Parts: sequence; structure tokens; C-alpha cells
Amino acid sequence: MAATGMSLAACSGSGTSGKGIGSDGKALTPFPTYVPWDKGPAADLPASDKGVQAGYLTYPRELATAVPEKPGDGSKVSIWISSWSASPLPRDKNTFWQAVEKALGVELDVTVVPAAEYSKKLTTLMASGEMPDIMQLVATPNEAQFVPAKCQDLSEYLSGDAVKKYPYLANIPTYSWKASGRYAGRIYGIPLERGVAGHGLIVNQAKFKEAGILAPEVGAIGVDQFSLGLEQLSQKGQWALGAQKDGAFGFNAWMANFGSPAVWSVKDGAFVNYIETDEFVAGLEQMVKWQEKGFFRTDALTVDGTQAKTEFLSQKVYSRVNSPIDFKNLAIENKGRFDIDYALPFKPAGGATPGHWLGAGIYGSGSTVLKKAPKARVELLLRVLDALAAPFGSKEWELFNYGVEGTHFTRGKDGGPVPTPLAVSGGDGPLMLPLFYASSAPQALYYPDQPEAVRRQHAWQSKVVPIGVTSAHYGLRTDAWAQVEEALLRHREDSIKDVMTGRKKLSEWPEVVKEHLRKGSQQAAEALAKEYAATQKA
Repeated sequence: MAATGMSLAACSGSGTSGKGIGSDGKALTPFPTYVPWDKGPAADLPASDKGVQAGYLTYPRELATAVPEKPGDGSKVSIWISSWSASPLPRDKNTFWQAVEKALGVELDVTVVPAAEYSKKLTTLMASGEMPDIMQLVATPNEAQFVPAKCQDLSEYLSGDAVKKYPYLANIPTYSWKASGRYAGRIYGIPLERGVAGHGLIVNQAKFKEAGILAPEVGAIGVDQFSLGLEQLSQKGQWALGAQKDGAFGFNAWMANFGSPAVWSVKDGAFVNYIETDEFVAGLEQMVKWQEKGFFRTDALTVDGTQAKTEFLSQKVYSRVNSPIDFKNLAIENKGRFDIDYALPFKPAGGATPGHWLGAGIYGSGSTVLKKAPKARVELLLRVLDALAAPFGSKEWELFNYGVEGTHFTRGKDGGPVPTPLAVSGGDGPLMLPLFYASSAPQALYYPDQPEAVRRQHAWQSKVVPIGVTSAHYGLRTDAWAQVEEALLRHREDSIKDVMTGRKKLSEWPEVVKEHLRKGSQQAAEALAKEYAATQKA
């Protein structure tokens, strides 16, 4: 499947390339007005304005009609998206593809690229002079220059109350638009919303209860008591704490316990990276102690993601650090063999206040952008994306996320969709043609036939979201940060692994910080501070 499209030269806008992608000195376009959808089934567990997700204990019995009229005009629409699944069947053999085309009223020319290759392929596409109508954008080295120079400025279509013409794009919370950010003060991308709760310590509930470390409130137990519980759980051939090749021993669930700010914080107007803080080092020191006591497996860096998940579900490992989406997948796959829960942050020694790192509120670090086109064409593409963002509780959400009943899914005990073998591994269904990576509704908490897991997820979010801290850099656009972000994050990951495995001593951490600054962190901090100050004036 090859994406079709016009030359990138044909999608050039007013040409902000070379003038900077930040907000300094720019007139800032207001973000879209948030208009939550209120015509669907009521949630059993309410959402909060701070970002706790709505919870549904059973699947809605009556689905609303969200898109009464087809948004398309019969024309062809080309799309580039990533996928974590196998390639889909060709369009002429793909019943899901055909059903979506019928619902949208357009002919879809979709290019599906394996997620692991997407950034590289996207960079090649950008350089090739070709662009599809709709493109999932992820962080790439030249994204910052590419978007304002080559893609459609959506400000007049989506800014402020203009977004109300597209009710399901208006249903995307403001935090997602802010995390997606502006380019040169203008709106170019549509965010893929994700809950803000971030990563947490997902645990085997019974085991952590037996060890006395499943506290009812944040900070209800101290780090010493928590560590004693971990020691009780870590026996020969079993580990309290899961770890794997990627994720640096789950550091993002530990550092906030010690009061560490998220990636970037602002102090007296200056940007400070978390690896420079005493709180971050205190968290790393505690992780080293746990490693020395054998709470992590010694060969953690040989374990891939599949093995790590298997060891948790087989109760060889009693916890893992990951996202609410991983919690959902674990709960569904586990089928109630044991209860999966979260451990709340413990209280560190020394009187620090435990915290929690929140996520940005979007998928990855990207958004969806459009090829520049005449106004009528842009409005058509926005109508298509608006329909794909139909909310949970609607017939359209069910189609775009599960396919056609009887073909791609059957009904479970509570009436919710259960994918068929065709949709799981047959090349035909939303997993293999994941249009939800082009546009999607805000995510709700619903786990088929697992209502108690929904309750536990919602309860955890209700505890950690109010105390959560967010990185100050989300949504900011600077060339200095864009050029070094990937390298600096890799440097941080490698440095944590070096200390945890003994390749470096914790006492050498100041040298890690100096190298981080030399690699571009200092220049990035200065640029981010300037951009942050400019956005605060909006």
C-alpha cells in the first residue's frame, strides 16, 4: 500500500520556516474551546476536570448515533499511520476497511507502517517531496521545521469557538491541545488524547497486601516499610520489582516519591532538568539499594517487553511500572486469575512530600497534520477526522475501534465487544488498520467483563492525579530542544542503567549531569525558558 499525494512544495504555507517555531514575538492563536460530549451514556465513575478518566463498569446498553450524516463526498483520502500489529489485508479483501469507507463516505488510501520503523520512514517521506492528506506525526529531527513550512495551518478552522463545527474535536480536552502545542504561535496539529495519569507501579494486589505495602493513601507508609515488604516478596526465583531492557528500571514511578519534579521544572524563571535535582538522585540512590538487595532481577536488561509481561502474569514478578493502557491489557488478559492493582506513592525519608509524575495527555509526542489544501478540502478532511473521533458510547466509536458485529467482534457477558480471531490475527480489523492513530476520542475506562479492575484504576487515578506534577516543557516548541531531545533522553536512560548495573558509581552522577549539559541540555533549558515565558503571556 503506497500513500498517494502531491509534492510537499504544494502544501507549503506562508513560510514560517527559518523564522523560528516558538511563540516569542508571535501572536498566539487561542486553543480550541472545550465542549464535552453530553449526549451519550452516563459514566458509572465520573471524570474530573483535572484529568481522572470516566469509568464504565459495564458496556452501555444503548449506543448513541454520533454521526448521522456521512462526512465525505466520495473522494479519495490518503492517510499515513503507524501500527503495532501485523499488516492489514488489502482493501479489496478487508471488510473492516470497506465498512469504514461506507461510514465515512470516502475512499481510503491508507499506508500502515510498523511503529518501530515509523519515525525513520516518516523522515524519508518528508524528504521525498510526497505527503498524504492526513498524516500521523511523531517526533522526528526535522519535524519542527517541516510542520510550519509544509503543512496546513488549522488555526482558522479550530481555534476558539471555530472548533464547534467539529463537535468531537471540540470534545478533546484542553490539556491535550496544550500538550500538542503550537508552531510559531499557530495550530497545526490535532492531538490524540491519552489520560494524564501517567506511569504507576502496577502490582499483584494479594502479594503486596500480604507484605503490608498496599497503602490506602499516598504517603501512608514510609520508604523503609516499603523496602521491608519488597524484601519479603523477593525470594529465590521471584522478584518484587519488574524491570526490562527499556524503561530504566521503572525510574519514572520512583523519583516522584522523593519529590523529584518531572522532566523540566521552572525555578526563578530558569528551566531545570530533573536529573540535576537532589530529589532525583535520592530516588536513584534508593533504586541502587533495591538492586543490591536483589529486588530486581540481576539480568533485567536481557528481558524484553513480552517476557516481562509474561513473568508478571505468571506471578514470577509481582510488579511492573507502566501506563493505564498496560493496566487495562493486563487485566483483560489475566481474566481475574489474580487481582491487579496499583501501589500508591510511599513517603520518603527526610520529610519530603511524595508526588506523582503526570503524562502529557497525548499519545507519544505527536499529533495529526494535514496537507495544505483549498478550504473546502480542508473542511472535508476535518469532518473525516471528527467522525473518527466519535466518543465512547456511540455506534461510530464501536465501529472504528472494534469493527462490524458478527465479523470482527461478538458480545461478551456484559454486552461489550469481544474481538474475533479474524480481528486479532486475520489481518482484517481495527488492530491491523488502526485508524485511531489518525484521530480518536478521549479514552474512557472500560475493560470488558472486568468492572473491579475499572474501579481500581479509577480509584488510583483519583489519588494520584490531584498530587501530580507535569513537565513544564509539554507543548513548547524550540529548535534547541527538538534537536537534542532524543539524544538527551537516551543519555539519561543509559546513565541510569549504568549506575544500576554497577558500570558507574552513584558518586559519578555529577559527571553525568555535566555531560548532559554539554550534549545540549543547557542550550535547551535557555530556549525552553524563553518559550515558556512567551506562552505565559497568552
